[in-house]
Amino acid sequence: MKKRRTIGFLVNDIDVSYSNLVYLMTKKAAEKYDCNLIIYEGRSFNNSSLADSQHQISYSFVDNTRLDGIIMTSAPIASYISDEEFVEFCKRYEGIPLVSLGIVVPNATSIIIDNKQGMKSQITHLIKDHGFRKIVFVSGPPTNMDSVQRLEAYYEVLGENNIDVDPSLIFTGDFLAQSGYDIMKEIIKDSIEYDAIVCANDEMALGAVKCIRDLKNTHNLDLAKKGVICGFDDSVTSRLVKPSLTTVRQPIEEMCFCAVESLLKKIEGEKAEDVIRLPSVLIKRESCGCKDVSEASFVPDSSLRLVPGQRIHENLQTYSLDELFDCVTRTLKLCYIRSCFIFKYCGGTLLYDVDSIFYGNFSIPENSELIYAYYNDERVTIEDSSRYIKTKNIVPDQFFMEDRRYTYIVNPLFFNNEHFGYVCFEAVNDDVLNFEPIRGQISNTLNGALMLMERAKIEESFRETERLASLGQLIGGISHNLMTPIMSISGACFGLEDLVHEYMASIEDPSVTVQDHKEIAKDMLDWIYKLKEYNSYMSNVITTVKSQAVQLNSDNVNEFTIEELVNRINFIKNNNTKMRKAILNYRVDIDSKTIIEGDISNLAQIIENLLINAVQSYEGMDNNEIVIDFHILKDGNRVRFVVRDYGKGISEEIKDRLFRRMVTTKGKDGTGLSLLLSYSTIKGKFGGELWVESKENFGTTFYISVPMTNNG
Repeated sequence: MKKRRTIGFLVNDIDVSYSNLVYLMTKKAAEKYDCNLIIYEGRSFNNSSLADSQHQISYSFVDNTRLDGIIMTSAPIASYISDEEFVEFCKRYEGIPLVSLGIVVPNATSIIIDNKQGMKSQITHLIKDHGFRKIVFVSGPPTNMDSVQRLEAYYEVLGENNIDVDPSLIFTGDFLAQSGYDIMKEIIKDSIEYDAIVCANDEMALGAVKCIRDLKNTHNLDLAKKGVICGFDDSVTSRLVKPSLTTVRQPIEEMCFCAVESLLKKIEGEKAEDVIRLPSVLIKRESCGCKDVSEASFVPDSSLRLVPGQRIHENLQTYSLDELFDCVTRTLKLCYIRSCFIFKYCGGTLLYDVDSIFYGNFSIPENSELIYAYYNDERVTIEDSSRYIKTKNIVPDQFFMEDRRYTYIVNPLFFNNEHFGYVCFEAVNDDVLNFEPIRGQISNTLNGALMLMERAKIEESFRETERLASLGQLIGGISHNLMTPIMSISGACFGLEDLVHEYMASIEDPSVTVQDHKEIAKDMLDWIYKLKEYNSYMSNVITTVKSQAVQLNSDNVNEFTIEELVNRINFIKNNNTKMRKAILNYRVDIDSKTIIEGDISNLAQIIENLLINAVQSYEGMDNNEIVIDFHILKDGNRVRFVVRDYGKGISEEIKDRLFRRMVTTKGKDGTGLSLLLSYSTIKGKFGGELWVESKENFGTTFYISVPMTNNG
């Protein structure tokens, strides 16, 4: 039996109109030729979006460990870099049979679309058949060869028809719908006169169409005259929009089947052409004024969202690892996804520089740990033999067997530039709309869960060490790991805001009602408001803890007297709003000239923390009088400080863990960190002791004991 071949498919984004169609046709071709397909979705190079640039790490997963050959959607991937830069990047795949779509790459089979002829046909049609003379042209990125050729076609046709080039009618976009929208808005606001608008791709044309519809009332636009807009690509959406979009069709299906056929020839050692050129064809529809004579519109599976987006993020809200995996299982069943695997890099988090993909010495972690496996519609137990794999193998061999064909999609798991693993989905139908929301939510929730696990390790470290030499490092770790969940929440806010805008922008999708989208957007905005409130609160807590940590971690080693310390505490009492409402009973039974070695700020901060805790112990009690006893006395060759309150006390359960874990009696208003810092400081910097006596409803007493100096 002949071995089934496995093809790697490098694509910028399978949820964008043009690339989605290329993905679907390549998948269809792989099915016909019985090939496995592994899809590496890495976005476009040099895109201004930080999130997009982080997806580029996907291209580092590619090598011949699992693959027999590679197909690359080169033109979209390289939209914002030069062809020369892209060719240099492709050198990393030397030795693997390669087919490039849209850019000529040495030692590869390159399939090129004749952009110029199709665009010339379209411009000629607008001039000769409709009599248009003032034609606006919106080009793509100036580094992109497809964009350059389409603009050249515009220039050539104007010259052939004796029409002078008007620079004010030429605009530069970026192949994304938003740039088409923004340029159209500029044209309308500047009252630029035109007969027709030609965009270098359908995405920008559709953005321009939406802009005209949004502004038609405020600017009194005549859509019959101002709505002559054409595109290029013949994407699925161009057929669905009303009026349907006049465009230029690239032979996507022919190109993709040709790519798979050519790659299989190269894999088998057969001769394959170096460059294959395919024509592009003008498709006349309603947006230029023609009658739509194209084939009947259809809605493919990939444009139907069977599961509303909010169902995904609502079902994945937890920071418990076990709960997360239960939630993922439910979500996968809800979204009809057959298989999914989640991996964590061995060796910890990888900080990814957006330019790293171009570094010759950059590599992803060699090994990864499988931490969740869902296969053939069921969660499966992870065997020890398959738990750890080479990262570039993508999935363990037991999930890549010869008895059936696979289409796997690989996506990185990251938060900002912190990468901690990847997720692999199995695609069994044409619906790709839910992969990215699931990936994004797994990233956020898994990041939070891993941070909490890291926090647990730090707590364990606190229990095992009392030496202050490690205090700075421990506090830094805690600050980092508490801040990361906050960043995760903040990232979720921005991500949800983007989704709100996306849903609102697609209200006219025929498969979803306008009311559905508005309700989804309202729900998301409500959730964003709650997240931002929590984020603000947590940020304030971190700021407070850090300010305390700076003082407690001071390296100053001096001497001070009891008198100086008492003066410092009086200053604190008079200037701390929380202390002003308390009755503080001072009692000093020691020579005021007694000397203590250490930093006075450290000890004053600890005593201030204990005094504030004492004040807060009265909260919620009927007694409005807050009484605190503060006693300083001599205890042999040591000085003892006593802080006593008559508040609600501390339970035995919390008291036993008070100096060993981050526990608190204040609920969400407390962190439990200040007592840990105080305990470590007294032990490590003063050679002293800190302990507590308490009984619920009968108050609490904290004791500090530190040695006096010899001359004390």
